[in-house]
Amino acid sequence: MRATRQRRQKSVEGGSRIVAIADAHLAAATAERLALSSSRFSARHDVASDDAHEVRMAAHRAKMAALEAEQSETDEAAWAAARLAWAAVVSAREADARISEAMVDRLMDS
Repeated sequence: MRATRQRRQKSVEGGSRIVAIADAHLAAATAERLALSSSRFSARHDVASDDAHEVRMAAHRAKMAALEAEQSETDEAAWAAARLAWAAVVSAREADARISEAMVDRLMDS
C-alpha cells in the first residue's frame, strides 16, 4: 500500500481581498461596539461627551473604510482600506481611554 500524497490546495482567486474585506468589517464592528459602550457610559455619568462623539466618529470612519474595502478591485486596495479601518479603531480606543480617565478624575474629586 502506497502512502497517500498530500492534496495540493487550490488557490482561491481574490482570497486575499476577501480576507481584507472581512478584516475591515471586523474593525468596523469593533469600533461600533466601542462607540456604543462609550456613548452609554459617557451619557450615564455625564462625562467627556466630546470624547464619546469622537469614538462615534471613529466608528463611522471604520464603517466607511469597510465599505471601501468591499468596493476595492485589488488586494492592495482592500488591505489599505482594512488598515484605515483599524486606524479608526485605534483612535476610538484612545478617545475611550480619555472617557475612562475623565471618570476617574471625577471620582477622585468626589
